[in-house]
Order: sequence, then C-alpha cells, then structure tokens
Amino acid sequence: MALAYDDYDDYDDHHDAGSGDCVVLIHGHPFDRTLWDPQVTALRDSFRVLVPDLRGFGRSPVTPGRVTMRELAADIEELLDGLGIARAALVGLSMGGLVTMELAIARPERYWAIALVATTAEPPSPGEREVRYARAEAIERDGIGVLLDYMHTGLYGPACPPAVRARVDAMMAAAPPAGAAAALRGRAERPDYRPLLARLDVPALVLAGTADPWSTKAVTDEIAASLRRPELVVIDGVGHLPNLEAEREFNDALRAFLVTHAPGQVNEAR
Repeated sequence: MALAYDDYDDYDDHHDAGSGDCVVLIHGHPFDRTLWDPQVTALRDSFRVLVPDLRGFGRSPVTPGRVTMRELAADIEELLDGLGIARAALVGLSMGGLVTMELAIARPERYWAIALVATTAEPPSPGEREVRYARAEAIERDGIGVLLDYMHTGLYGPACPPAVRARVDAMMAAAPPAGAAAALRGRAERPDYRPLLARLDVPALVLAGTADPWSTKAVTDEIAASLRRPELVVIDGVGHLPNLEAEREFNDALRAFLVTHAPGQVNEAR
C-alpha cells in the first residue's frame, strides 16, 4: 500500500509519522523508504516512526564508488541528532539489518530494542566478496536491470502476491545504479557481527521467512545464537520481504515486540 503525503511529515530524505517512543525503520538494498509503508500505518498510532532513505536510494543523494555500512549508520545517527531524538528502536531488513547492527554495536545505550529482519551477521566469503564487486561493476556499466535479474532469483516467496511483486519491482527499477553499486561494494566489506552482537544487552527480534534462500534457517539461527536477548519469529512460506508478503503477521509480531519493550509502555505499566 502507498501512504498519502498528508498522512505524515514528508522530507527529502525521510518520513516522520506519529508520536511517542521512536522507531526507526531501515530499508534494504536496492529499495527505499516506501518499502515500510504498511509498517508506518501499523505503528504510527503508538510510536513516532522515522523512515529514512539510505544514502544512494529514494530521495537521498548518491555517493559513487563505495558506501560502507558504517557510513550509512552515521547518516542515521546524524538524522537522529538533528531531530533531537535521544533514544530509539531500530528495525532493519536485509542490508538495513547490517546498518542496525552497526548502530546498536556503536552506541548500545541509545537503542532500547532492535529487530533484525531477513538479514545476516556473518561476513562475506572471499568468493561472495568478489561476486559483489563484479556485480557492482556490471550495474554501473549495464544498468539496474542487472541487479533486478539477480534479485528475481530469490527475493519473492512462492505465494508472494502479484501486487507486491509489481510494487517492489518498480521500486528496485527506480534505484540509481551508482547508489546500488556503491552500497553493494559496502556490503562486500561488512565485518563479522557475531562476536560484536554478543556484547549487546538489548531486546532483539530476529525474524525471517522459511522460503528465503539468503536468510536461511542456519543464517537466522546464527544471529539468534549470537544475541543475549533474542526473540525469534519465523513465518512459514515467506521469502526475503516478510513485511510485505505476510504483512499482517509481520506487523502483529513487530508491534507486540515493540509494545513490550518500549520505554513509554513499560513506564505506563508500572
């Protein structure tokens, strides 16, 4: 679904909706902030929902070459600082999960909960690193269709609604090739987050679908095993975009997790 602009404050590089404890929704690659439209609708009555366009996507400027996950995290830190938001929860899907880990590991006291959706905590293998760099070069040379062809090999679950496929395909096709390539190179340089996650004493929702060929059961279980306070949710038959393929089930799980751990909700219950 798409939100009307009068449903929230819409800025060049982010959406800002609702009020209360802040929740930051961080999209994956090669998407933009509109990936989270159904979640904005589901959460804005209870939370302040901040939805940025990561650098190189949507309305954010493109930095050619390479953009690391740490740089994307720093952009979000700067946004939070500029808005005077001292504490927040983070929800990251796929590459957004990598950015979420970067943020939480760097300043764990700032984030009251995290959700890692269809992502990984493991570093790329040497072979994967080479493939990502080669694909980035092909995207810059031949266009974003190169990336769409690859994404179509595993993005959608077998029962993904045609309307979701159409919307996401259009979103990916609109991604700037230079931005997509730069982030792809940055993902190729991601660290091993597993020993770093073990330091976090924060509630962490780990969520994936059983039909995701990238964030598999083994990958997802490895994330949960690396965390001190994991809450694991697996949605049957869903691919790499559980927030869209299983919108109601995803929203229910995410909202219940956030309500349970939000500072304002906890204080009201006392």
